[in-house]
Amino acid sequence: MEDDNELLIKITSSPASDSWGFVGVVSVGEHEAYRTIRAYTTPGEALSTTQQVLAGVLGALMAGREWDAAQSEFGHAPRRTELEFGLRAKAPAERVSASGDDDSTS
Repeated sequence: MEDDNELLIKITSSPASDSWGFVGVVSVGEHEAYRTIRAYTTPGEALSTTQQVLAGVLGALMAGREWDAAQSEFGHAPRRTELEFGLRAKAPAERVSASGDDDSTS
C-alpha cells in the first residue's frame, strides 16, 4: 500500500500494442511516463533495457545537477581537491611518511 507522502516510479514490461513482443514501461505514480519505441522478445529483455535507459537518464541528470551545484558553490569548475576524489582527511600519524617527512607540506 502506498503512503500518501510517497510517489513511486515503477518500471514494468507490457505486451506490445501489435502483440509482437514486449515493451518497457515507466510509470510515475499512476501516470505512464514512457514506453519503449522498440519491442523485445521477452518481458525480461524489455524490463532490463528500460532499466538501463532510465538509469542512464537519471545518472546524467543527477551528475549534471551535482556539477552545476559544485560550480555555484566554488564559483568556478571544481578542482579534484575541492571535490575530494578519493581523498579523506588523514590522521596526523598517517601524514608522516615512512621516511619521517610530513606529507602535508608537499
